[in-house]
Amino acid sequence: MVEVAHGEGVSLPDIPRSLEPLIREHAQALEEGRIPPPLVDALYDAGVFRAMLPREVGGLEVEPVEWLQLIEELARINGSVGWLAFINSGVGLTFLDPERFERFRERGGGRMILAMNLGRMAGKAVKVEGGYRISGRWPFASGSPFATWLGGMSAVCGEDGSPILDASGQPRRLLAIWPADQARIIDTWDGLGLRGTGSGDFEISDLFVPQDQVNAEIFGTAVYDRPLFRIKEMPEVGHAAHALGIASAALQSFVEAVNTKPLPGSMRHMTMGHMQAHQIAFARADALVRAARALLYETMRAAYADATANPELALELRVRLREANIFTVRAAREAVGLVFEMAGSSAVYRGRVIEQAFRDINTAVNHTNYVESAYSTIGSYFLTRDRPGGPEIAGRPFL
Repeated sequence: MVEVAHGEGVSLPDIPRSLEPLIREHAQALEEGRIPPPLVDALYDAGVFRAMLPREVGGLEVEPVEWLQLIEELARINGSVGWLAFINSGVGLTFLDPERFERFRERGGGRMILAMNLGRMAGKAVKVEGGYRISGRWPFASGSPFATWLGGMSAVCGEDGSPILDASGQPRRLLAIWPADQARIIDTWDGLGLRGTGSGDFEISDLFVPQDQVNAEIFGTAVYDRPLFRIKEMPEVGHAAHALGIASAALQSFVEAVNTKPLPGSMRHMTMGHMQAHQIAFARADALVRAARALLYETMRAAYADATANPELALELRVRLREANIFTVRAAREAVGLVFEMAGSSAVYRGRVIEQAFRDINTAVNHTNYVESAYSTIGSYFLTRDRPGGPEIAGRPFL
């Protein structure tokens, strides 16, 4: 059980059921790329945007498997809402002690919702007294339209603008955050799917960012040494739960279509689900989703148990979490593809559940972390873990 803002004890899987009517009410606005304020308020008040925050600062400090169930169910209801639920869950803020967190929350109008881009070192940061002056433009900032703080990676540069290199010859980097009202939000998001995530750009120009809003490494050192915060792969594995929810929605919609009275004159609808090819494909899709879910949840349970017993998560469990994440996302896309093909032309109309699932899952999977080659480091680990000197990638120590 967890405590939400109003003090009522609820389990995380109950939250989607309470929010479903509101989410469906605003489904068209989300499809048009608008994130309605009442929905943002409801997600925040229910604790969805505070799930990964410590209890000391009003967070839920979730149990990981229940959190995966929460994300999966929200994504089943709406892919964009499920995406925002794990992206904007509070990750990256555990370096803030309670006093600093409260100060930042007040600066954000009473909320601390952080939207970031961690995949691109798109800024330049010049050291000055008391902090840095930073300029840059970062894309794919999901949740930026309603975030109270924004953040991104920058290269540390000299006054002449040239990058300062570290011992390995790479540009020194830092992660900085700043109040959202100090940046310019640029609505560039017109993606294939996940249209309601507000994943546009934001830009700052020569902004002074104080030292206490900057980390030399991603997220910095966690102030709260507890099991949830020892799993560095949180909330990355939210991708997997999100993908499961989208696939489940597609499977459920196809079953409903098969068991609906056929449209007059539609031979395709009359035979839908009754052909052997459909039965085989549906069984394959169902097995893919079930197998992926089992692997994901089993691995997360093992990781949480290890993080509870030890001060640092075992390397092998970190690898297995990444493996389960990749497999689950790709398996979900395959399952949705099978359903989309079986549904035929009925699935191509914009707004149909299967059509939206197809767009959402292919947008979510089209990410460098989930291409086929992402498995390479996983395979390298298992192939070399028993080698003298430990596991290697291209002759170098793993991770």
